Amino acid sequence: MKDNLIIDKPEAQQRSQRIAQGLLTVGFWFLFLSLLRPLLALIGWLVGIHLFTHEMIEQNGGWVLIETLRNYGLVVLLMAVVLRSWAWYNHRRFAGKDQRRRTMAPISLEVIARYHQVDPSALALWQKDRRLFVRHNAQGQVLEVQASEPPLWDGAIPVTLAQHALSSLSVDGEGDPTSLPLPPGS
Repeated sequence: MKDNLIIDKPEAQQRSQRIAQGLLTVGFWFLFLSLLRPLLALIGWLVGIHLFTHEMIEQNGGWVLIETLRNYGLVVLLMAVVLRSWAWYNHRRFAGKDQRRRTMAPISLEVIARYHQVDPSALALWQKDRRLFVRHNAQGQVLEVQASEPPLWDGAIPVTLAQHALSSLSVDGEGDPTSLPLPPGS
């Protein structure tokens, strides 16, 4: 069995020990970076950070930055107050109510059937069906309702993709695009 000299059980430490260890780590990183400060200054000078010191320190850019952050903070605070006030208003207005909007009372089958001029018992059957084919006249009145299969209505020709040969239509305009091949047995 291998003896491991590193004990890694952070859950066994107390919270104060973990905080002290974290602060000690951060402190030593700052010490290390302070020792590297001349090197960092040289790199910064090569990159152009001297412009940063000119704008932020010599030209009081820090105060402009603080003023801008303050203005942004005031705008965010104002937006938060407005949104919180709106939420409070809505809570006061709708508290204890099941719905925010009033819904219409349900309409009976007889009223719907009378409006569409259809039989109420047929309408009750149609409501239970998953798919209906409805034919209307020019005024929108229901003429015919059929379930399950699409109906063959006056002059309708059923065409499937296999029967509809696009090659029979001419691209140059010489063929009649309305004359599609009829299904077998028609």
